[in-house]
Amino acid sequence: MERARERQVEQVADNATLIETSRSDLRSHLTIAIILWFIGAIVFTALSFIVHNHPDFWPFELSFTNLIQGPHPIPCTYSLQAPRTWVDAEADLINRMNDPIPSIVVPIVCMIILALFRQFRASLLLGLATLTATLVWGGITTLVARPRATPKDGICVHRIVNVFSFPSGHVTHDVVFYGFLLYLSFTRPVRRWRYRWLLLPLQALVAIYLLVVGFSRVEAGEHHLVDVLGGYLFGVLWLCIFIFLFQWSGYLLAKYRAKKKLAI
Repeated sequence: MERARERQVEQVADNATLIETSRSDLRSHLTIAIILWFIGAIVFTALSFIVHNHPDFWPFELSFTNLIQGPHPIPCTYSLQAPRTWVDAEADLINRMNDPIPSIVVPIVCMIILALFRQFRASLLLGLATLTATLVWGGITTLVARPRATPKDGICVHRIVNVFSFPSGHVTHDVVFYGFLLYLSFTRPVRRWRYRWLLLPLQALVAIYLLVVGFSRVEAGEHHLVDVLGGYLFGVLWLCIFIFLFQWSGYLLAKYRAKKKLAI
């Protein structure tokens, strides 16, 4: 009996040590994540100031766009019946998927689907992440005030859009919205689903799409390279905030439920 009691005490001590080690590792990972986030925020802020003070495109941006678009007449717009390839058509399709109406309807539909599966917290944070990213993007792009590319710049512009250019709103929206959905697909409830392997093709498609959307913005001549890179960086920074809020709110909810059970 005495030996069994000693083993039980040792097991409790080992569990306590393991929990403390896990907490220490979690704090270390969180510290590193916060440091990296602030470094990214500083880089984005510096980039915004640079673009604000130098709103014209840089030569390397024009070279990159011309490389992506290939040979085309100058000046070139689709109103002038420029040559249209399948790459142009696919880029335009991806760009139209992020126009104002689809960018509102699709998130709402996804929120409803999550709510039907009783994932209310995920649904709420998905909507808040997408909405706030759009609002903050609107403020940043107005402050930076970088003009859009025009056919006079030697770029084939698919659509003339009368809003500012930096950072790319399409890229920002997609990184936050689809990035949050991609993150949810790797969380514990989904990992425990017996048919989770069915999500693998969708996860791969989302990852590819997030890369292709940046390409489509440059190929369509609606953004410069720096606009797209700024959109990716800002989108990732905003996405990280809401991933943290999702995890933190989950911790608080689990803590509340545990206290509630103890009270009973």
